[in-house]
Amino acid sequence: MLLLTILLCSCSSTKTAAIKYQPIFDFSALKSYGLYQREHKFSDWQPLSDGMRNSIELAIEKSMDSQGYLLKDSSQADVVVTYYLVKQNNHTFIQYNNGVNYCSYCLVHSEKGSRKERLMIYPGSLIIDIVKPKSRRSIWRATYPLKIKDKDNSLDINTKISSAVDSMLQQLTIMKQAQGKRA
Repeated sequence: MLLLTILLCSCSSTKTAAIKYQPIFDFSALKSYGLYQREHKFSDWQPLSDGMRNSIELAIEKSMDSQGYLLKDSSQADVVVTYYLVKQNNHTFIQYNNGVNYCSYCLVHSEKGSRKERLMIYPGSLIIDIVKPKSRRSIWRATYPLKIKDKDNSLDINTKISSAVDSMLQQLTIMKQAQGKRA
């Protein structure tokens, strides 16, 4: 019985998202966010079904709204939130990284405090980037092992996506609050 309890607790424990961020960016000043519109070239960086895009974007909106961020047009927002669902195709991942001007060395690993440390990104993971609208450069990246299975129904998929997005974006708010206390 004890073994079963331990197994259930370890399977149900919440995972923490791994993040890298630009330490000189003032996250404490963030008030608004935007998402790229469907006709933006962002949609070309990764072929996803409309259903999957809707699920991820809705989870982002719910999480950001619940944390007090205001949704604005991407041209008017403080930052733009982008996402990428990691598959086996390395070409589209390179295209996405180029699209958000991702520079791993420019960002600091939140746990290790090092620029050299890379985020461990596996197929099936969800990536969220926070991008400065004018430079279109990623200033914050989170990754989370989504692990969607073929047998998952839409409710399972939406639950996994919402949980992953909440875990990732809560890290953004923690960072914002920490910078606000230092100011």
